[in-house]
Amino acid sequence: MKNILRNLIILSAVLLFASCEKQPVGGNDPDNGTTQTLELMISLPEKIEGAAGDAISVKYYSGKGPKTGDVVVLKKSGKEVICNIVSIEPDSFSFEISPEVETGKYSFCIRRGEVTKAVKDVQFNIEIRVEVAEKEGYNIYGIITCDEAGVPGVVVSDGIETALTDENGIYYLKSEEYNRVVFMSVPSGYETVAEGVVPKIHKVIDGNPSTTERVDWTLTKVDNTDHILYVLGDMHLANRTNDLNQFNSFASDINAQIEANKGKRQYAVTLGDMSWDLYWYSNAYDLYSYIATINEKVKGIQIFHTIGNHDHDMNSAGDFNTVTAFKNAVAPTYYSFNIGNIHYIVLDNILCTNNGTGDRTYDSSLTQDQLIWLANDLKHVDKSKKLVVTMHAQMYNENGKSSMAFASELEKLCSGYETHVLSAHTHVIWNNDNLATKGIYHHNSGAICGTWWWTGSYTPGLGLCKDGSPAGYYVYNMNGTDIKWRLKPTGRDFSKSFRTYDRNSIVLSAAKFAPKANASNASSFESTASSWVSPDDKNYVYFNVFDYDPSWTIEVTENGKQLKYEKVKIKDPLHLAAYEAMRYNANANPTSSFKAYTIDSHMFRVQASSATSTIEFKITDRFGNVSTESMKRPKAFSIAAYNK
Repeated sequence: MKNILRNLIILSAVLLFASCEKQPVGGNDPDNGTTQTLELMISLPEKIEGAAGDAISVKYYSGKGPKTGDVVVLKKSGKEVICNIVSIEPDSFSFEISPEVETGKYSFCIRRGEVTKAVKDVQFNIEIRVEVAEKEGYNIYGIITCDEAGVPGVVVSDGIETALTDENGIYYLKSEEYNRVVFMSVPSGYETVAEGVVPKIHKVIDGNPSTTERVDWTLTKVDNTDHILYVLGDMHLANRTNDLNQFNSFASDINAQIEANKGKRQYAVTLGDMSWDLYWYSNAYDLYSYIATINEKVKGIQIFHTIGNHDHDMNSAGDFNTVTAFKNAVAPTYYSFNIGNIHYIVLDNILCTNNGTGDRTYDSSLTQDQLIWLANDLKHVDKSKKLVVTMHAQMYNENGKSSMAFASELEKLCSGYETHVLSAHTHVIWNNDNLATKGIYHHNSGAICGTWWWTGSYTPGLGLCKDGSPAGYYVYNMNGTDIKWRLKPTGRDFSKSFRTYDRNSIVLSAAKFAPKANASNASSFESTASSWVSPDDKNYVYFNVFDYDPSWTIEVTENGKQLKYEKVKIKDPLHLAAYEAMRYNANANPTSSFKAYTIDSHMFRVQASSATSTIEFKITDRFGNVSTESMKRPKAFSIAAYNK
């Protein structure tokens, strides 16, 4: 059934007041040619989707809407398009999308006689409608087109069932509409329309299986066999801790990468916790705010999104209700898409068990529905493709042990594919190939926000994750089915892949690093930093290799002599100084989950022969990228010394 009338009024729409003062002929408003008053109080969405001929319903308030004889005027690039108002109700009006309207941003105006008043800039996404007949027994249907021709073989799903478009690009889906979404798996060699950086892959439906709904998509052909994927761990934007200003540094960094790689198709995927549900209400920064920020700051790519625990509305009870806001503002909670020879699978492994009264309880778990959907989805994916699976919490822990319910079931579904699992959540970095014999590689990707933006707030430019690794993101180069990755520290070069510490020079005393702390907090800090508090003159040199995995090569020499290195379990001293000491110094208790992480997989040490020798480091990653340092000792330890 052709969707003639759409209600595009959303809760986040901002009431916009057009000027209500009389303007003389030739006055400040160049469109005015009369002294007639035009008062408007109209609520418009950020975007309007539809096809030529669709009637779009718009709210107005206090009687300040259009009158009989008024028209909608859309302005763009010095041109005007007139859209007729087809009905006026006591609190709403409807206008018809003119055939002249194209996809793009327009200034939405009301014209009364010779008076024209702008209301708001609105993005119009125009669909090309092809007559498609309904089919008995199917309640969701539509067409997927490219260059006005149907695209066959595209997978469409409601989150459980899947359907393929036929040779004409038409699909029919029988759905119980439980998830209240329908989405497509973007096929290889195509891109879908995006709103800013957000690809439009889904639509929220009414959830009533007795009604029939039509959902169409329009694709564009591209060559994305070789592409770059930016992997973006936790952002935690919340309008606190100077996070939005710090985010500008990340945006500048990734925009520079996008510009440097403009010869390739480029995309990004988040790994959850773009927002921080605790502050949706108290700081008026929610998922819609995040979308506005990312669209303003990052340009030139499409960003696919994974849901995190802090992207759930914990004021709603139970898992189903907590994800409504995410579906409305961002994306489905799980879905797939194809770029080149990679099949991307986005999962939601945060199962909320909260009661909606402020508790934030959840389990790390998939659901049976996701597994059923994924089994159906993978029926359409050839084993020659590689899988990249994103989720927020870890499938396995750092040592390769399962940390998610239904991990073994997911493992079975991925059997026969080379699979790379990408997660975040813990604000630390590690790579696990313990399951390589099963074709599974697990990458935990750190966080853009580091330690929830705290270290950068105390020391501008010094973003640290809990394991001392730099705040940043990953750059994955996908050449056919060849996958290479590298950590990109925000504001720093790729080669900054490790950090060195001269143990002889490190004494993390409260007197030096938290001099304003009271006795209790001073004691707490030194207990937290216990491994680094006492002097140690045994000539140990520690080094943190952030993205290490066992395929890396480590060479450390002193006066040309190779030194034997060993892996150690210990907290990163720079994090202890840059976060814990700062919090205790302010006589504030560090948040327990923000404290330094005892590194298990990427902290090493060597023992030098003297306190003044120069130590040479050459560290080569699995792809042949080399990082070096000539460490002149004694090497002083301070926050400033490492913030260069």
